[in-house]
Amino acid sequence: MSVLGDVFGTLRTMSQLQLLLAFMACTGYAVAQGALVSAKARRIAAGAALLSVTGFAIESTQWTYAAMLATFAVAGLGLFIAAAWLVSRVLGLSEPRALVEFVDPTEAAEAGPTASPAQPAMLALPQPGSAAHSAWAVPGRPLTGSDPTVG
Repeated sequence: MSVLGDVFGTLRTMSQLQLLLAFMACTGYAVAQGALVSAKARRIAAGAALLSVTGFAIESTQWTYAAMLATFAVAGLGLFIAAAWLVSRVLGLSEPRALVEFVDPTEAAEAGPTASPAQPAMLALPQPGSAAHSAWAVPGRPLTGSDPTVG
């Protein structure tokens, strides 16, 4: 039997512990590479993945085969990410979208018609220097952090 056949043959003889450690290693690697969690959580996930793959190699009958399986798993995840990125680019899903901010209806009525017909009256594109994060931002008036309608 070839070496690659021996490596894939070890997949049939894996114990539940080895399967769990392999799953934890792949999941930890995916979380460590993604941007779903904070930097501290990514470091923890990377450490957990490293401990899991080390435990997987220790529990395996041949540590070299375990190392090859871990390498195949990382390469497989990389190929999946590359394929998802390529499909996203082909379908145009990776284009940046315009940000939209809320405009108070009373301010919009005072300022006059500024929205285009294709754009609803309650939405406007953020202007440079505006506070797009605040629904109570009034041009020319400093932000106080409280609701200006409450007296």
